Amino acid sequence: MVEGPMTTERRVTRATLANQLEDAIRIEIIEGVLTPGQRLRANDLTQRYGVSATPLREALQRLAAQSLVEIDPRLGATVSQISRTDLLDIYSLRELLECMALERSIERGDAAWEASVHRAWEAFRGQATAAVPDPARDALAWSGAHRAFHEALYGACDSPWLLRFVGTLYDHSERYRMLSVRSRRRDTTQGHEGIYRPSIERNATEAVHWLREHLANTVASLEPGLPGSGSRAADGATAVRPAS
Repeated sequence: MVEGPMTTERRVTRATLANQLEDAIRIEIIEGVLTPGQRLRANDLTQRYGVSATPLREALQRLAAQSLVEIDPRLGATVSQISRTDLLDIYSLRELLECMALERSIERGDAAWEASVHRAWEAFRGQATAAVPDPARDALAWSGAHRAFHEALYGACDSPWLLRFVGTLYDHSERYRMLSVRSRRRDTTQGHEGIYRPSIERNATEAVHWLREHLANTVASLEPGLPGSGSRAADGATAVRPAS
């Protein structure tokens, strides 16, 4: 018997599954669970996530459009590689767009925005100075608090497109930091306080200055040992140091 048209419920279910799978794989790429250059074999992934090949193929195609996955017609899908050139490109664009987002957020931020920034800062500062019983778990918790602080800073920016681009670039830059989760991350509260204080005081010039310093220091910390940097890391091409 020929089946009738697919119901709306089934269409939504399939789309939702592909979305969830895309998010799950993206997180594992960003966190370094799936490493640069790693083959993404369909059989392994369908068993790992408990899904069929169709939503997996759709999820991988979406991730390829975000440059997190590379798809070769002959070899299949792999996690996108990292490089010094890519790092510098990402951070040059982050500087341009995040400084713009911060300026607009400071200009438009109200008391609720200021309170949100303050809460995010206190949470980040508490995480950054906490004891480290488990370096891997600590790195993930620190990363979440760090991202929440930056998102709060830009929370009053009135451009959804600008914030979308900022988020995409942040995802890519986070790959470099999370590859070093087994290393102790350095204390960066001083540099972040340089952004926090002038932001809530509505001094956009000083806040942007410190944001540029923060991003430049991050690049300087991540760059050694990357492919194309002219030096070799102890564990091979993908080993990097923790950053802010």
